[in-house]
Amino acid sequence: MRGHHPHGPVGPWHEWDETGRLTSETIYDALGNHIIDRHFDQAGNLAHEQHHEPTRLWTDPQTGQQPPAPWLWF
Repeated sequence: MRGHHPHGPVGPWHEWDETGRLTSETIYDALGNHIIDRHFDQAGNLAHEQHHEPTRLWTDPQTGQQPPAPWLWF
C-alpha cells in the first residue's frame, strides 16, 4: 500500500510490462511536480528522457523566495 502524501505522488514511480521488464519511470518532486519521464527499450536501456519544469514551488518562510522543492537543489 502506498502512503498518502498531501501533494500527490512523490519520488520515482515505475511501470513494468507483463514479463516484469521496466518500461518507464516517472519522477515527482517533494511538492508532487511531475519532473522527469524516462522510457526504456526492450534491452532495458534508457531510450528517452524528458524533463519538466515544476509548476508548484516551495516558499521559504524566512525570505519569501520560491525555489523548487528543497531536495531538488543541485
